[in-house]
Amino acid sequence: MIINNLKKITIGEKEMILKFKSKESKEISFSEINKIYIKVKKVPLKYIMLFVGVSLSVILFSLWIFGFKWILFSPILLILVGVIKLNSYKRYVLKIKLKNGSSVLQPIPLKLKYKTIEDIKKVRKAVFRLC
Repeated sequence: MIINNLKKITIGEKEMILKFKSKESKEISFSEINKIYIKVKKVPLKYIMLFVGVSLSVILFSLWIFGFKWILFSPILLILVGVIKLNSYKRYVLKIKLKNGSSVLQPIPLKLKYKTIEDIKKVRKAVFRLC
């Protein structure tokens, strides 16, 4: 079971409290946690190739309709910039794997990445203290 509709994660002394968007909450004891880490997700290569393919087809269609003009080659520069931005774009996801096999996924904004790393360190210390 994967849970990914979280609103907020609160860390207590012996448990984590997960608050969902549906206003309910669930407490997870630190002894139930198997792994906790942050995963970096990049844009898959197939989406970059799709972006390039659609953009080039639009440019070629424009060349075919309007004829050969040098001004129509400027979108190629925009495609190149778009590919570079898509390739460097990263998402961060907090992943908590429990001992019963379920996982909790929480997207993390770039602004809160370092705060989340500190929270993960607290949880890991508590988990290893209990073991």
